[in-house]
Amino acid sequence: MITLRMSAYFELAIAAVLVGSSVVVGKITTMQMPVFLSQAVSLAIALMLLIPIVVMNRNESILVGKRDFLFLFLQSFLGMFLFRVFLLYGLRSAPAAEAGIVTSLTPAVVALLSFVFLREKITTRLVIGIFCSLLGVVSIQVPSWFFPDPSIQSYASYGGLFLILMAVIGEAMLTILRKMTTSNVSSLLGTTYVTLFSFLMFLPFALAEARQFEFVHISFGDIGLLLYYGIFVTALAYLLWFRGVSKVSAGTAAVYTSCIPVSTLLLSYVVLHEPFSLAHIVGVLFVFVGIWQVSRNPAPETCSVLGNELDC
Repeated sequence: MITLRMSAYFELAIAAVLVGSSVVVGKITTMQMPVFLSQAVSLAIALMLLIPIVVMNRNESILVGKRDFLFLFLQSFLGMFLFRVFLLYGLRSAPAAEAGIVTSLTPAVVALLSFVFLREKITTRLVIGIFCSLLGVVSIQVPSWFFPDPSIQSYASYGGLFLILMAVIGEAMLTILRKMTTSNVSSLLGTTYVTLFSFLMFLPFALAEARQFEFVHISFGDIGLLLYYGIFVTALAYLLWFRGVSKVSAGTAAVYTSCIPVSTLLLSYVVLHEPFSLAHIVGVLFVFVGIWQVSRNPAPETCSVLGNELDC
């Protein structure tokens, strides 16, 4: 059981880091290509990887029940389609640093929604873990609050920050709906369904944008970003997240979403050359303390049955 938990923690952490990288990659991509077109292409790339694997996996039926079909559709609509639309359009007007403030709300939103929809118990240790994680991601943004960059007009980004907040809610609902899906739907099959549904949602808008987009302007760097978005941010990240969430409670998974703004911060420093300070290091340490708080060996009475899965 301990090995099962540790593998879940590793999968959740890697998935959150990959999702965090989508903020930086998305910031660059939206400056080069239309939102719907770029996402349809990246999802098509992911499907080219996922569908053959599903077909070769003959030990599992590709058919799902009506209830699971509905939950998978909602996961794709809220957690992938709307999440990406809101995030990428929000990043067009909101700086990555300010976007990090909003994404730091993800742990609290997931924990709240897990209490409302899943009736999960909010333990003292979970509250402490979420508080440390929130304190960490808030600390990361302290320099930009007290020493704002005069070149950034924050008032112009309010609309973008609101869209990113909507993206956070969509991302949180992805985790909740995954917990509501039966264990008969594997992580691989669930990821494939969600990716396929999202691709079909993006496709009509992408075709309209493709008619006006000049593809001759696409560089090898843009192609590389699309490949990264399709293979790592979509296929690998969602596969790992679905695997991890199926083994732990939604509240525990909530704390690991704190890795998203941390990943965004570090990659913004490396890729976008945004400033990095001592406060950022302190913030990252707080996040790690929060993760450690919920990841350490729980007491036996904290184990509970969620759906068809044992969370312990």
